[in-house]
Formats: sequence, C-alpha cells, structure tokens
Amino acid sequence: MFGLNKKKAENKLSLKLESKLLQDRFNKKILQQQRDSNLKGYRKGKAPKDVIEQYYGDQITAQIIYEEMANTFYKKISEEKISVVGQPALNPSSMDIKKDIKFDAIFEVYPEFSLKKFSTIKYKKPIATLKDSDLDKSILEMRKRFGNLEKIEESVADGLYAKVDFEGYLNDELFEGGAAKDYLIEIGSNNMIPGFEEGLIGLKENEEKELNLSFPDDYHADDLKGKEVKFKVKINEVLQTLLPELNKDFFTKIGIDAETEEEFKIDLKGKLEKDLEVSLKRKVKERIFDSLEKLNPIEIPSAMVIAESENLRKAAVQQMGMDVSKIKDEEFPLENFTENATKRVRLGVILNKIIEDNDLKSDAEVVKSLIDERSSGFKDPEQYRKWIYGNEEQLKNIESLALEEQVTELLISQSKSEDENLSFEEVMTMS
Repeated sequence: MFGLNKKKAENKLSLKLESKLLQDRFNKKILQQQRDSNLKGYRKGKAPKDVIEQYYGDQITAQIIYEEMANTFYKKISEEKISVVGQPALNPSSMDIKKDIKFDAIFEVYPEFSLKKFSTIKYKKPIATLKDSDLDKSILEMRKRFGNLEKIEESVADGLYAKVDFEGYLNDELFEGGAAKDYLIEIGSNNMIPGFEEGLIGLKENEEKELNLSFPDDYHADDLKGKEVKFKVKINEVLQTLLPELNKDFFTKIGIDAETEEEFKIDLKGKLEKDLEVSLKRKVKERIFDSLEKLNPIEIPSAMVIAESENLRKAAVQQMGMDVSKIKDEEFPLENFTENATKRVRLGVILNKIIEDNDLKSDAEVVKSLIDERSSGFKDPEQYRKWIYGNEEQLKNIESLALEEQVTELLISQSKSEDENLSFEEVMTMS
C-alpha cells in the first residue's frame, strides 16, 4: 500500500509517466493524423509531418498525457485493490513529453471509521394522544375544505375570508411578486407574513388600508429577508364558509363508509390515531438519526455529496412541475442543496456501517408488515401485495426500508430518550 489514509476521504497518489512511452504514442498519433489530414494546400494525407505537428501537436500531446495518466492511475489502484469514489483529479507537472512527467492523482475513497457507542445517543421522544377536541377540529377542517364560500356584509374577522387587491413596496418601489388582484385570504391561517392578516381585521368591503410590515429574517427570498415594506390593501369582498352537513354524502366525499355521525366519528378517530402513530414513529426515527449523524461527523467523499445534491435539486424542480432539462443553475444553485445532501450521504454511510457491523439482513416479517401497511391504502390490497412480491426492484426497495426499521429498533433499544409531551396538532404539523 502506498500510504493511503484510510480515515480520510481525499487522498493523493504521486506517479510518473515515462518519456519514451509518451513519445512513441505521440509519433504514432502524428502519423495517423498525417494519413487522415486534408489540410488546405496539400493533397489528402500528403501534408509534411512538421506541418501536422504545428497544427495538431499540442492537442495530441495533451490527449496522450491525460490518457496515460488515467491508465497509470487506474492500473495502480487496481493493483492496490482500492475502491475509488468518483473521478480523480490528474495534475501533470509539465506537458513536455521529451522528459519523464510526474503527476499527482487526487482521488476519494470511502473512509474507514468506528461508530460511537449507541448508548451515547440522546434524543427527545415525542408523546401525544388524540383528544376529542382534536377530532372535532379535524372534522371542522374537513367540512371547511368541502364547504362553499358566500359573500357577507360584515367586517373582516378571524375565521372569515377576504378577497383583496394589494401592492407591496420596498423603498417606495413595487417589488417583484408583491402585487395581486382578488387574492383570497383566510384570516387567521397565518399564510401571509406576520401582521398582514391581523391588519385587515375590522375592515369592510371597498375599504383601504396601508400596512407597514417586515418580512421574517428566514423568508425564502433573500432580497426581502428582514426588510421593512409597505402594503396598500383594498378589501373587495368579505366571505364566510357554508359548512356541509354531517351526512352520508359528506362521509362518502372524504372516503369513509358510514351511515351515521357516530359511525363516521369512530372510523375517523381510528384513522387519525393511526396517522398519529405513524407520525410519532417517523419523528422518533428522524431524531435518532439526527443524533447518530451528529455523533459521527465522518468525512464524506465530495463526489457522493455532489451526486446527491443533483438528485435533491432534480426532485425540487420536478415537485414544482418544471422541466429539469430547462432549468438554469442560477435558478436552483447546487450549493443550496449541499448541506442537506451532506447529511443524507453521511447518514447513509453510517447506516450501512451499522448493518455491516451487526450482520443485519432484512427480516421477512418486517418486510411483510411494511407491504401490508402500504397495501391498506389501495382498493385491492391483495393485488398490490402480489405486484410487490412479483417486482424485484420494488421488493428490494421495501427490503431496504425494512433494514432501516431494524436499525432504528436497534438504536432505540440502546439509546437514551427524554419524553416530550406534544399536542396532536404539533406532531402532525412537524416538518
């Protein structure tokens, strides 16, 4: 071994290219180029060798040097049985093939590391139950979603809706994206920046008002973060929601097979409790994994981070309904995804290490449980189960998730937790 630092991702290898090899290849390439050349003033293949060298010498020299650096590098790492991540950076000391050329190959490998003891993992375990008030609020939200808006002759108040025209000014200039016509706002939803919805309370149809507000420091648009702005607002309409009755038609619309209000509430309560259970389990997993990743700040190959950043950017673009092939780098800078990508890659490497160290294999019962859980959302669960078991790629994805669940259980059994009491709403709205 040539002194590979197994604890670091980036390594350097110093190698040499022999002048004789380079010159032999150069001469063969020049002769080939001479036979194929069709230079102005000469018949095809008849241009003198020195003319060919004048036209193509530098290009051929560079091509040969980089090809031989790559050949030499990959031969060496193959002999040393080194697994390289990504492409190496090859830096020649000169481009003069009349002398031996030394070069450095900078490359990345999977670093070797030892995990911190699982007993050092500490996390807050969220605890929550579904209360009757949570059930009632969920039903109200569902009724609002299927309700109809009607215009009323009232002042804007919390819980009502307002259709407004507004214009936003930064330093007395209308800022981009700061104006809208007939924009529907639910008062109390907190969908607008702080102070906007509250500033409309008490206004009536056709009344106008200026709001002096500030954008939050963590606002998504950099040019507006923390900035003081002025909004000119006009109320066009005040509206309220006409809620649908709790009857079979309504139950059917939201996918619950019930005849009476009591049956509906029992069914919905069961679904919400299941949703809560899943959310609590997911949050525990996220918190344990976050703690695990922070306890093991291993160095990660940049090639893996770049690849994951590209994947995250692509997913973000697709989620916005945009064409990935048409986006510009400045619209979605890759560095915006680097931090998240680094954490995801590091965590993936750590989880693979845990699986390897503990010789974990996907448990058939865990796989079956995951498939059953997913199949419950389909009209024909049995058909879905057959499709999964008959699709090798999909089954492998489920097996990977099963392994992740097994790692989670292993970590839970050995780590330390502190209960954190939360409301149903807090758990369900956690990012």
